[in-house]
Amino acid sequence: MKLTVALASILSLASSSLAFVPTTSINQRNNAGVSLNMSGVERNPNFGKLVGGYLFPEIARRRNAYLEENPDMADRIISLGIGDTTQPIPEHILGGLITGASKLGTKEGYSGYGAEQGMGDLRAKIASVLYNDLIDPSEVFVSDGAKCDIMRIQQMFGSRVTSAVQDPSYPVYVDTSVMMGQTGLINEETRQFDGIVYMPCTAENNFFPDLASLPRADVVYFCSPNNPTGAAATKEQLTELVNICKERGSILVFDAAYAPFIRSPGIPKSIYEIEGAKDVAIECNSFSKYAGFTGV
Repeated sequence: MKLTVALASILSLASSSLAFVPTTSINQRNNAGVSLNMSGVERNPNFGKLVGGYLFPEIARRRNAYLEENPDMADRIISLGIGDTTQPIPEHILGGLITGASKLGTKEGYSGYGAEQGMGDLRAKIASVLYNDLIDPSEVFVSDGAKCDIMRIQQMFGSRVTSAVQDPSYPVYVDTSVMMGQTGLINEETRQFDGIVYMPCTAENNFFPDLASLPRADVVYFCSPNNPTGAAATKEQLTELVNICKERGSILVFDAAYAPFIRSPGIPKSIYEIEGAKDVAIECNSFSKYAGFTGV
């Protein structure tokens, strides 16, 4: 379970595009001789722009292939693939899940469909405990996943917007921009998609982009702490980001999924700690890192 608030290892992949079923109906047989009818319904052609498939399965495939040839390296390899939590769900959270599920099996406890924005008491706790009353419970939307919400945000803005992403960044921002039809094809030299504003975040610029030098984008995706670099933006940097978005009339989608890892004093865990952020920002957050919810 994850939440969205308010109105949120670089690997060079193979260049071959994903294959698509033809738009005409084709009758084939599988290995068992069973007839297979393939639909003639047109597919979204933008999926064909994605090269090599989803990043993390490809990393896992290459890692496993390497280990097959080099089994003695199993305890030495550093995987930059998909991360996961390593500790069990805390007992008091697990107890709440069990109690809540058990109530659904009783006449008195059965609730049916819940509120479309999430349970009111849960939204109130999120606003007060996780956000220190920076936001109102009415501004909280509880969903099935922060990554899913990125795609939903893309659907809200459609195909005619220009998106900006950190470089490097978690692949969901680029992949969903491509699937929505916001981009051109991938540039084989730069390995970047035409039509996306890439914001370099490297050691040379202290992992924060030179915003003033970059073209305007309609929607700016920014993750702090960043995946994969781990860099957390300072209050001054985030203030600059908010101000640029306000000046340019851009919408800022702030991904705070990794905020629980921030330990340095004075580093914002939410974009709403920045004055004026509510004017331009949507924040996505997640229970996965707070409470080990990746398996729920």
